[in-house]
Amino acid sequence: MRLPLYIEFEGKNVLIIGGGGVGTSRAKKFLEAGAKVRVLSLTFSDELKKLAEEGKVELVEGNALDEKTLEENVSWANLVTVAIPLLEVNDRVIEIARKYRTLVNLANDAERTEVVVPFEGEVDGIRFAVTTEGKSGVVARKVRDSIKKMIEEDEELLYFLKAMYHLKKYMKEKNVPVQMRMKLYFVIPTDEKFRDLVRKEDVEGAKRHVEKLVDEYVSGKREIDESLVKISF
Repeated sequence: MRLPLYIEFEGKNVLIIGGGGVGTSRAKKFLEAGAKVRVLSLTFSDELKKLAEEGKVELVEGNALDEKTLEENVSWANLVTVAIPLLEVNDRVIEIARKYRTLVNLANDAERTEVVVPFEGEVDGIRFAVTTEGKSGVVARKVRDSIKKMIEEDEELLYFLKAMYHLKKYMKEKNVPVQMRMKLYFVIPTDEKFRDLVRKEDVEGAKRHVEKLVDEYVSGKREIDESLVKISF
């Protein structure tokens, strides 16, 4: 069972096997994430050639079926993406990758891939990713677009996010003990005045109110309702 994660790729080595359309798309995606990208292929798209001329990607002209060439490049990578239709390459890539503890993304085999590259979306700091794990990219895109539309139409949710982010920063600035912070993340959103301010789109008012609530909980003027914490968890 694959575990969904957001991983920082700044400075990490990514090998793309295949210089066609899919390989180009994956190369650009990892470039945007700050990775060092190398493409191994017999031919390269014009876009990849341009990126190479700009010094953004490294192109290695070679055959992925050649054992020495394949191992030299897979051993360099933190992640390797196979973006060519030759399924016979997959077994060897997986074998070498295990040897060097390199993660594998098989763009040509959704069932065997170790890493899935999902369809992404973002609305005002809320990021989400969707995959059907190879069943249908069309459906995955539709679900992603539906989630985006839902968030965009729920303005209260975005104001709630801004207020909760302020709560998080304020408690850290005040050095509120972590155990209390974890409880207050769930208790404060149940406060009627806080919820009313968010509904009214009064983010600044909500920020001031959460500061007041935190101070009261820390000083002992208010007691944490443990039942709310248990329900929330």
